[in-house]
Amino acid sequence: MKTIKYLIASAMMLGLSTSVMAQDNGYKAALKPIISALEAAPDNPLAGKDLIKNYQKQYKKDEAALVALGNVFLAQHDFARATEMANLVTNNKRMNGSLAYLLLGDIAALKDSIGNAGTAATQYQLAIDLDPRNYAAYERYARVYRRVNPKLAIDKLQELRTVNPKYPVEATAAEIMLKDGKYAEAIEWYDKGNRDYFTEDNFYNYGFVCYINRKYTKAMEVVQAGLQKFPGSEYISRIGLMAAVEKEDYTDALNFAKVVFAGSGKKVSNDYVVYARALLGNKQYDEALANLNKAMEMDNNNFNILKVLAEVYFDKGDQDKALEYEQEYLAKNSKATSADWARLAQTYIAKAEKIEDTAERNSVYSKAMDVYESMIAKFPSISDWIWLNQANVANMMNDPDKVVELYIKVAAYEEAKTELDDESKSYLESVYYGLGYYNSKKGNKQLANEYYNKVLKINPDNQNAKQALGL
Repeated sequence: MKTIKYLIASAMMLGLSTSVMAQDNGYKAALKPIISALEAAPDNPLAGKDLIKNYQKQYKKDEAALVALGNVFLAQHDFARATEMANLVTNNKRMNGSLAYLLLGDIAALKDSIGNAGTAATQYQLAIDLDPRNYAAYERYARVYRRVNPKLAIDKLQELRTVNPKYPVEATAAEIMLKDGKYAEAIEWYDKGNRDYFTEDNFYNYGFVCYINRKYTKAMEVVQAGLQKFPGSEYISRIGLMAAVEKEDYTDALNFAKVVFAGSGKKVSNDYVVYARALLGNKQYDEALANLNKAMEMDNNNFNILKVLAEVYFDKGDQDKALEYEQEYLAKNSKATSADWARLAQTYIAKAEKIEDTAERNSVYSKAMDVYESMIAKFPSISDWIWLNQANVANMMNDPDKVVELYIKVAAYEEAKTELDDESKSYLESVYYGLGYYNSKKGNKQLANEYYNKVLKINPDNQNAKQALGL
């Protein structure tokens, strides 16, 4: 495995002819200064002129080298010069031409935003005709044709079985689906495949798509199968680490982390964040903080680091430090979720619970109330849930009138719905009983009974309401 895959994506929409670029037939080193020159001056048609001229002269009889230069041009979207390189090969009768037609197919596919499927597929077919073992041509054909005729695209992959019975057709089909964001279909294709033929990449991608689809148990099973075939793989173990953390299997997570960090592959900020979460789960707070600091050094724009820092300090019992990081996280992350904001409120509550002085404690509870209040405008679709949380805080503050005010809001919110789901019924059952109890204590027996009867309409088996009504 020559590259580390942190995200599932092709190098340039189709992956291009990276297999050609990855070879080292004497021209790889000569391409490096050309690539640097083109990248340094992408709008200058004369960039690297002498280097390119000398390269072509030196490798004029080397098909792979000329195609590799064509791919360099294609990476710059210089279709004219990329085509020129391909044509140098196809017009030379002494050369096979399969790699060149692969390049021409890539050019056709990239020339417009949706991909020129027909022209590209024709070029890929020529590449196959010239070299039936040009696996990349089959794969590219399937990729560009998948939206035109999905069955034909998969049939093209099936042809590879006649060339190589061990070729992982289903895994390749799965990765095509994966790149289209069709995660469920990708998993279905992986499931059909023979794992004996899966590559390390296949196991990584299979585990990854299970992970992003929140199938953490399945991701772990795929990882274990992959590690049986590729023992000590840091890439497959990375998926194991991520899935184990989500499953809260922190001991397994730390074992996977050992393999990941023992590997020589490049590490990214998120690796240290996930490792820190595993350490946090094992209550190794200092080690977790050390890894979060490493993550911050690598990428101080990773908002998730702040979130995990807050979690570490919260679990350590340092609510003030947790609040500091939570507030910074929320200030910087415009896409913070309702759970993120609720976490801030819960931290205020946890802080208040440690305070003995009533006035001081209620002052901190009030901050939690304010956080919930700010959430109403941000997340109106869960207003009922927010009001119920506020009611809990009001109860902690020993303010029954505020609790009742909030219960009435919840009741009105649910009663306005044309249809009640189980959650709404549960909310109504709870607030109706609370309102009944409140009015009973206030001596408003008639109103209390009305609420108790409403409870029974929601749940005829509510024993507390029955008892209150003397039933």
